[in-house]
Amino acid sequence: MRFAITGIRATRVNLHMNDYVSGLPNPLASIGFADTIIRRLDLKPWSAKVLPILHGVHVSVGRTRPEYAPSPKRGGLFGAAEMPEDLIGSAEVSMIVDMPGCDSEHSVLAAVKGMRFAGGVMTEEPEVSVVLRDGAALRNVPRGYAVVPATQHRNITSFGNPDSLTAVANILYPEKRERGDGWLIPTAIGYRLLEDPDRAPKRRGTRRPDVPHVFAEPGVGIAELVSVRSSRLVGLPDEEFENHFWRWDARGDLVLGHPAYHPA
Repeated sequence: MRFAITGIRATRVNLHMNDYVSGLPNPLASIGFADTIIRRLDLKPWSAKVLPILHGVHVSVGRTRPEYAPSPKRGGLFGAAEMPEDLIGSAEVSMIVDMPGCDSEHSVLAAVKGMRFAGGVMTEEPEVSVVLRDGAALRNVPRGYAVVPATQHRNITSFGNPDSLTAVANILYPEKRERGDGWLIPTAIGYRLLEDPDRAPKRRGTRRPDVPHVFAEPGVGIAELVSVRSSRLVGLPDEEFENHFWRWDARGDLVLGHPAYHPA
């Protein structure tokens, strides 16, 4: 079933996507948010699909001091208990979430309680409602901008190579912008694994001991901000609307937030 989760307001949100992109909540964080709900409801992991919608983002001035606490890993010594973020702020977001196996908005709302969004603390309890499966679902959402993969530029991605970074920059900052290009933004698209998960050594201190911990490098691609009132989205039938949803897609050494960014 498909749900609208609206009224997500969070502070101390991580606005740092990767080494190349900052200033907006990471769309991959929305996939993680939805997947956390899936896991809390004991549904199939990695099955959630999500369309993030931005209503407002406010960057904090300066940097906050990380929280300090005794660390068991350091023999009880007092030290930083969290990694300081490079850029934080507050965000107001909504999302349309496709959750296979879930048919109750009350269950989703119960699972959302106490969660974080992009590392930030939610200051208000969001609202959850069942919506239609096509683009008309956006009529239940306040005005804002959906973050969708820019599929016309899906092959323009980079994992740190200077030439590929230049190609991304040329699309984002052309000498002359063509009509109909839309509001293009750089975005985090996922990761390239630097190790084989089957051969990676066991590492201490990971969140899930049963999940291999491997080193990876982040990727950057191009997304587009589209008004939720635009006919480009509202008028879409189910299948075409779903193509704009972010979801984990792993192939080879790439784990990406949307299949459109895969080289194939």
